[in-house]
Order: sequence, then structure tokens, then C-alpha cells
Amino acid sequence: MSMSFISDISFWSLFDTSFLQELLVLATFAISFTLWRLQKQRYTPNLKSGYAAESHAAKVSKIPFTLEEEEEAKASEEKLVQMLATSNFTRALNLYRGYERRGLEVFFSEELFKSFIHAGIRVNKHDVVERMLRSMRRMNRRPSCQFWQQTMKLLSSRKHFTQCLVVYGIFEHQMPIDKVIFSCLINAALECKQLERIPDLLDKFSQAPLVAKDHILHFRCYVQLGRAKDAQELFHRLSPEVSNLMLNLALLTSVNQKDPDGAYELLQSAKLIEQRQQGPNQEKLVDIVSYNTVMKGYGSAKYRSQCFECMKELIEHGLQPDEISLASLMDACIAENDEQLANEIGDLLLSKKLKPQMCTMFILSLVRAGAITKALALYDIMKRQASFRPSIAVYSVLIKALADQKLSIRAFELVDEMKAAGVPLDDLVLTHLLEACRHECNYQLGRQFFQEAIDAGVNPSQVTLVTWLKLLGRCGAYDEAFQVVKNSESLYNCKPSVIHYTCLMSGCFRAKNYDQAWLAYELMKENGVQADETTMSTLISGMVQGQQWSKVLALVGAANAAQLRPLRGVLMSMERSAPEREVLELKALLKARS
Repeated sequence: MSMSFISDISFWSLFDTSFLQELLVLATFAISFTLWRLQKQRYTPNLKSGYAAESHAAKVSKIPFTLEEEEEAKASEEKLVQMLATSNFTRALNLYRGYERRGLEVFFSEELFKSFIHAGIRVNKHDVVERMLRSMRRMNRRPSCQFWQQTMKLLSSRKHFTQCLVVYGIFEHQMPIDKVIFSCLINAALECKQLERIPDLLDKFSQAPLVAKDHILHFRCYVQLGRAKDAQELFHRLSPEVSNLMLNLALLTSVNQKDPDGAYELLQSAKLIEQRQQGPNQEKLVDIVSYNTVMKGYGSAKYRSQCFECMKELIEHGLQPDEISLASLMDACIAENDEQLANEIGDLLLSKKLKPQMCTMFILSLVRAGAITKALALYDIMKRQASFRPSIAVYSVLIKALADQKLSIRAFELVDEMKAAGVPLDDLVLTHLLEACRHECNYQLGRQFFQEAIDAGVNPSQVTLVTWLKLLGRCGAYDEAFQVVKNSESLYNCKPSVIHYTCLMSGCFRAKNYDQAWLAYELMKENGVQADETTMSTLISGMVQGQQWSKVLALVGAANAAQLRPLRGVLMSMERSAPEREVLELKALLKARS
């Protein structure tokens, strides 16, 4: 029993000794770690971004800087500012990093940081700009409102919009509420298409003292955010201090939201405000852009009556419609098969004594939209007005549209009206008339138009000559067509191209005059014009039909020499009707080609 007690005492004694040793080791480690942390804070005071921010006063109190170090940092600040002012950015940055490694940047003022940041913006060193701002944030600096105004304005003027938002992300909660600062931030968010950030920025912008014109930024944001109701409420709240730009932005917001009726109601309210504000120097609140915006909304929605009424109000308001106004009216009206539309528009335009250019523009718009009947009806109304004098452009467009629809009789009537108005033929109108005569196969009238134009001094273009040759070929006047091509350079100062020769050959083949077609081919070679695949296809096809086998073989050989692809099916056509010898020669030519 006594031995057991003795063994228990020795066991507990051994346990107490081990416990004390472990406790001593842990205490030693804790003391060593604490001393190491204190020493690290002494020699590395400028921690990198990502560590928890400390107040400037607390940080300085932990670092026992000497008075000489503080005076050195303050003295060097003036030198660094001077270097930045003289464009020595790199050298100044290297010196700053030396002071930063020693932790002396805590003594630098806001002016030095501002100089570094602005210089970094000017030389596009955005990494330096961000580094300086994060340093200020870690030291819990609170830059002044003037600092932020100048920085944001400089970033915006340089179009560094992304950097503006980066800066805001660093100092979001410390940035003062100022309209200059947040207007730059909102514009940056708009430019970067970061619409999700705009509501928060706009709320802070609204907390700043604002005047009426500052709210233009609200309307710009509402356009992008699609907040038409907010735009209308703000417009009425700011009345009567609203401006034309505010109105047009609010109208655009409603139109973009497919609410042209809401835009129209807002336009009527603006007109009442304008009437109450009439004065000699008072700026117009409603302008042509306002009406065009509403008409664009009605045009897109195909609301013809509302769009037409809006056009009436535009004219009654003393404004002249422009291309946008007419295009919007066209969008709303052209789809409807209403023959009275042109008459109504004509009466409207002429009753208000608009500029003739507007009437001409609307006629041209109707023609381009394919509403030739409405365009002619409007033309018939306007030509009875003494003030309306159709230009050559109106006649040209109308005649071309009539020629394309093979309404040659009406096209020729327009020519008589054009002559009566003293408008001479030009090359473009002549081309359209020759095309109309070709559809009618009217050689005599086409020749009359062509000769009148030549006598009037018109130089036909290559397109006009092609159309003239097509007319001659269709009417069987291939001898005259041959002379036109042969003498065009001397008569019309126009050298014929391969297209003219091909057109001449087609006319000869249509009249089954194979010898004349061959003469045209020889004339083309004589004048040094190289045949293309279309020419060779036309020639070979025509000669096969005329069973001119020797000429077919010569043409295939010429096509091989020029590395042109012969007409497909030539061999098959010759095998059906050509003598065996010519067929064998053709096979040899085709084999040599392959």
C-alpha cells in the first residue's frame, strides 16, 4: 500500500514538470511573435492596399519618426510639386517611392497627392492615379470638395470615364455631395453603359443644391432608363423654368416607351407654358425637334390621323417641316391605300405657303416609297400654284417611276409639261425616256427625244448610249446602232465599252443579221476592246443559232486564247445540227482547253 502511494506521488510530480515546460515554451513563442510584429511595424509602415485602414493619427503615433525625418518630408514636398509642374513625372514618382518605403508619405499634404493624380491623368498613368488614391484611403485622408471637382472634371475632359467610376468605388462613402462631382460620375456611367449605377448616383446628385437647368441631367438619365412617368412629373414640377432641351428629352423618353399619346399631351402642356412666357427675348420652348419627336412616335405606331394633325399643328405654330417630319408622316400614311391622302397633304402644304423645297421633298418621298399615284396627285395639285415650280429632279424621278411601271403615256405627258415649264432635257431624263420608248417599241419618239437632247447640247453618258442601243436593237434599226457605236467617240465624245458592243450584237442577233453581228465583233477587236465572257456567250450562242459553224469554231478558239469559258451546251447544240468535221474540231478545241 505504501509503494502504490509513492508511485502516485512521482507520477504527479512528473506531470507538473511537463506542464510547466510546455507553458514556458508557449509564453516564449508569444513574446517573440509580439516583438516581431512591433519590429515589422517600425520598418514597414506603408502597407500595400488590401490591409485594414488605420487613422493617420494612430499610425503616426505607432511610428517613432524623428523630427528630422518629418522636416525632410515636408521640405521634399515642395520639390516634388515643382518637378510635377515641369513635366518631370517619372523622376518625381521615383523620389516619392523612396519616401514611401520609409513611411514618410504620411507627412505629405493633399496638394502633393493632387499634383501626382492630375499629372498621372495627363500622361495616362492610371495605375499611379489609383495607387495614390488608395494610399490616401488607407491613411483615412478626406480630400476636399475642390480636390474632387478638379479631379473629376479632368478625368471627364480626357474621356477617362471608366477611371471616374474606379475612383468613386474607392471613395464612395467619403465623397462629398456636390453637383459637379456627381454630374461627372453620372455622365461617366452613361458613357460606359453602366445603367445599373445611375439611380444611386442620381439620388446623390439630387441631394446637392440645384437650379432648374441642372435637371437636364435627370432627363438624360430618364431617356436611358426608360422612366417616362418620372420625366413628365419632373417637367411639370419645374414649370415654368423648363427649357427646350428638357422638353425634347422628356418627349423622347415617352416615344421610346411606345407612348406617343403621352408625348403629345406633354407637347400641348409645353405650348401653354410657351404662350404664358411670350416676350421679345424669350427662348422658344417648342421647336421643330419637339414636333418631329412626337410625329416619329405616331409614325412608328402607324397612327395616321394623329400624325397628320401633328403636322398641321407644326405648320400652324409657324415652323417649316423638314425631311424628318415628312419621313415620319410617310411612315404613318404610306401603308394605307387612301387616294385622298395626297390631296389632303397637298392642300395642307400649299395652304400654309410653305417653301417649294418641302413640297418637292414630299413628292420625292412618295415616289421612293412606291406611291407613284399619290405622288402624281400631289404634283397635279401643286403645279396649279404659281409659286410651285417643279425642278428637273421632280420630273426625272416621276418619269423614271412611270417608265419602270410601263406607264409611258403619262411619262410623255410629263415631258410636254416639262417643256412648257421651260425645263430642258438632261442626260438622266433622256435615259428614262428612251427606256419608256423601248418598252413601247416606239422608235420614232425615242429618236425625237434623243435628237432634241443632242441639239440642246446634252452629252449622252455611257448608260444613255446603252439604253439608246437597246431601243434601236428592239426596233430592228441595227444599221443605225452600228453607226452609233462606230462613231460615238467622234459624235458624242464617248468611247464605247464592251457593254455597248455586246448590246449591238444582241440587236443584230434579234434581227437574225449574223453578218452585221460579226462586223460588230471585228470592229470591237479593231478598236482594241477585249471581249468578256458575256460577249463571247452572246456571240457563240447567236452563231450556233445561225449555224455559222466556222465562226463558232473561231470564237471558241478566241475564247480559249483569252482564257474565257466557252458557252455551256455549245457541243451539244453542234452535235445535233453541225457537220461531223466541225464537231470533231470543236471537241479538239474543248479538249485542248481542258
